[in-house]
Amino acid sequence: MISPVSLTIVDNIAVVTIDNPPVNALGQAVRAGLLQSVKEAEDNGAVKAILITCEGRTFIAGADIKEFGKPPLAPHLPGLINEIEACTKPVIATIHGTALGGGLEVALGCHYRVAVASAKMGLPEVNLGILPGAGGTQRLPRLVGAQKALEMITAGRPISAEQALQIGLIDQISDQVDAREAGLAFARKVIENDFPVRRTGEQTDKIATADTAIFDQYRAGLANKARGMLSPFKCVDAVEAAVTMAFKQGLDRERELFDQCMASPQREGMIHAFFGERAVGKVKEMASGKASDINKVGVIGGGTMGAGISVALMQSRIPVVMVERDADAVKAGKDNVERILDGGVQRGKLTEEQKKAMMDGLYSVSSSYEGLKDVDLVIEAAFEDMDVKKQIFTKLDE
Repeated sequence: MISPVSLTIVDNIAVVTIDNPPVNALGQAVRAGLLQSVKEAEDNGAVKAILITCEGRTFIAGADIKEFGKPPLAPHLPGLINEIEACTKPVIATIHGTALGGGLEVALGCHYRVAVASAKMGLPEVNLGILPGAGGTQRLPRLVGAQKALEMITAGRPISAEQALQIGLIDQISDQVDAREAGLAFARKVIENDFPVRRTGEQTDKIATADTAIFDQYRAGLANKARGMLSPFKCVDAVEAAVTMAFKQGLDRERELFDQCMASPQREGMIHAFFGERAVGKVKEMASGKASDINKVGVIGGGTMGAGISVALMQSRIPVVMVERDADAVKAGKDNVERILDGGVQRGKLTEEQKKAMMDGLYSVSSSYEGLKDVDLVIEAAFEDMDVKKQIFTKLDE
């Protein structure tokens, strides 16, 4: 089997190239090839610097999703990054496309980072119910400070190369379009100027002056924005460890918090949703690009939201079957729909005849799910209660 990682020597620079399309994901073969190449380069007496670059449209865009939920295979990513950081020769990452998740963590483990102008980078793990578990929560604050690290890690949104340069995440934005050439130019400068090995884990300037009150402030802000969520708060705990603990202890704390997130049902649900979103694109009807015909829609719930959705559908000339739980709720749902339509009449948006035509020809309401047997789409707009929603979807499945 041909390795997705290759090693070539250019002007005393060991160029380690990852070629694992489509997004150079950090699968086991990539991790193994990267570790072997870095070690070979370090053992080569002719090599003065090591450059990590990627073929294709992007730098390492994260973990290999095919490995999600499976036992991790050696070499493990945290150990690989520790090996890169411990290298005795300067290691440079050259970034194009996106450096996300584990990909950015690899770059953080390098001694220098250069990016093309269009590059983006981020740690989006919080969106999967986890946190950066390969040193990202410990190395990022050492480069950009606790405040910026908290912003990036708890939000999970990528930032531009320009923003990354401003906060100290990267060392240079190259004028080059080609990332490999940009990296080679920077590596030559490292050799010519005898730049030192600069390990991220050993840097303390940005965290030595951090105000530890920021962590409780962040937790208080997340109490509203991320109420009920686990991983954003664990992210704060991990960044706090970067400020309050020695680097090795911080890495151990990060791993402990990562394992807590991995054991959470929230993580299971969010990763399930992640795969579900990608599976949608593979549905035959979706792949064809042809929309399904929607001739009739069921709406579960006749409250403010359900009634508003029903009226919007009727205004688009789509018949609606509203389902409520009992006779009283059926009457209340119908009254809500009529109230919205009456408001339209009063504002001159509808005539009485148009309202009557909608109610008589496009609207029906029932306490039975039987009325949904010939609809093309069901919209659930019931009360926000998980037990209620479970009952609804059980009936819909039937």
